[in-house]
Amino acid sequence: MQNEFNDNVRVQDDLYNYVNGKWISKAKIPSDQSSTGGFIDLRNNVEKIMLKDLKKFIKKPSKDELLNRAVMLFNKILDENDRIKGKDYLIKKANYLDNINSASDFSQATFYLYNNNYPLPFNMGVSEDMGDATKFSLCLMGPSTILPDTTMYNSPNAKALLEVYKNMVLTILNKLEIADGEDLVNKTLAFDKLISKIVKSSEEWADYIKCYNPYPLDKVCELVDFDFKSLLISRYGIAPKNIIIYDPKFLDNYKSLMNNNYNLYKAWAKVKLILGNVGYLSEEYRNLAGTFNRTINGTKKMVSLDKYAYRLINNYYDEVLGVYYGKKYFGEEAKADVINIVKNLIISYKELLHKNNWLSKETIEKACLKLDKMEIKIGYPDKINDRYYALVFSENKSLVEIINDLDKILNEYSDNRLYNNVDRTIWVMSGNTVNACYNPSFNDITFPAAILQAPFYSKEQSIEANYGGIGCVIGHEISHAFDNNGAQMDELGNIKNWWTDEDYKNFQTKTNLMIEQFDGLELEGAKVNGKLSVSENIADNGGVTSSIISLKRVKSDCNFKPFFLNYAKIWCTKARPEYTKLLLTIDVHGPAYYRANMQVRNFSEFYQAFDIKESDTMYLAPEKRLIIW
Repeated sequence: MQNEFNDNVRVQDDLYNYVNGKWISKAKIPSDQSSTGGFIDLRNNVEKIMLKDLKKFIKKPSKDELLNRAVMLFNKILDENDRIKGKDYLIKKANYLDNINSASDFSQATFYLYNNNYPLPFNMGVSEDMGDATKFSLCLMGPSTILPDTTMYNSPNAKALLEVYKNMVLTILNKLEIADGEDLVNKTLAFDKLISKIVKSSEEWADYIKCYNPYPLDKVCELVDFDFKSLLISRYGIAPKNIIIYDPKFLDNYKSLMNNNYNLYKAWAKVKLILGNVGYLSEEYRNLAGTFNRTINGTKKMVSLDKYAYRLINNYYDEVLGVYYGKKYFGEEAKADVINIVKNLIISYKELLHKNNWLSKETIEKACLKLDKMEIKIGYPDKINDRYYALVFSENKSLVEIINDLDKILNEYSDNRLYNNVDRTIWVMSGNTVNACYNPSFNDITFPAAILQAPFYSKEQSIEANYGGIGCVIGHEISHAFDNNGAQMDELGNIKNWWTDEDYKNFQTKTNLMIEQFDGLELEGAKVNGKLSVSENIADNGGVTSSIISLKRVKSDCNFKPFFLNYAKIWCTKARPEYTKLLLTIDVHGPAYYRANMQVRNFSEFYQAFDIKESDTMYLAPEKRLIIW
């Protein structure tokens, strides 16, 4: 591995570029990607494997009914001549919106619009109740904006980006022979501007505990200008007593948004509907509809048709594909080994909590209870969720009709959960996903089969490298139970204060120090937002801490050099400047460079492993080093 390192950089000055610099200097970002390396390369490899297998199943169907259904959709997407048949359907569906000219028209049409997946001036759906995680609640929030974040509307390039959007929409509308294209797009931009002033920014969304705002139904009805209660009764049979408002500012301003603006709304909804569906008609339309996003993230061209087909079917049959991938490519030996690493990390967390010098015994016991109740999900689920069996479609329909039918099935399935108990066996990530997660509502951690490969994990790697890779990732996900959001939820996934006042005050002090440690760090001419990324930075910090302790337990004579070298390697990324700047604006994760280089400076093991001295760039004064747990 030594000859992979960048000899032009000292590890003591820049761990990330010492490990990854040589690769980064040679790597070329594929023209259909905004970045390459690390997670992305593993995803590409999984995608290649799955594409090869799916194409085999086109010629020789599998014995698995659900997998065959996914393959049927895959094959349907590949048939360009068939896709264009949906053009008349899409235009007819869009033209329905011409009937809405007032609040009265909207009120009468709302159920039809909601039931048929039309863009509404609000988003509504069923989700786990953060106040009582055993049940579901109805949630309401504002619509998304054209620019990825509300703060971008005040940026120097906002006008240029919106001009790209406008030209893209005009080209598509003209090609579809939809009249008054200029008027439609101007009204769309006008309505979007109103929305951008009353919905949350990415930084605000990052504090997800503040999404939990139960409002009595009567209060919600007072704040909107249509018959909201009738919509709920039509859809759910019984109107729930309370609605969870994710974005109170939006709801408070709803009437002013819609007041005398239904002409703007219907233009906005029409454009949004067309943009969301036109790519299903042909490759030419898909290419046109991706112009704006490619401009924002710097991508040069759209992904190939077969990749697009795989990603699209994965939106609907992800668990089916994930179980197939997991059973074929993930071994039971690896699963057992990773489970042991998880258990070791949980033991380490308990040790860290008990040795902690700023928490009371009462709070430590509550934190340990949360760890005891944490569910571990490794690889893929034993049973495929029932909703996938309901995803039936007619091959005789056009692709755009099929997608709309599948969306209706999924929405109906989701809405039907409202009065049912929460099923905590559900997986929120499929086995073919190169990622991992902590679900605060379930208090569970999920590590799909696809991430359990090198450099994150391999039986061929040293124990130190595995703990620097998957160990830190596992510790990261466990740490989300105790980040600035997870710390406010109990062992059952309910929002609940389980801290003493003094302990929580101490925790908030440490949280603010973590914000300060990252806030303002520069990259590609932009700066890290410490508040936006604080939850992930806390999780990274806890992940390294717990993995270090765990490694020492399983190997008392461990060498921390390969631990930190592999930790830097898993974050190896080469990204387009446009994409880097976009992520700094909207992503709760910090940039890969600082996830590697900043976190390690907090740990004495790093200084000892590489003999870091005060004169070295990677040196951080002891009083500035931060370890939360």
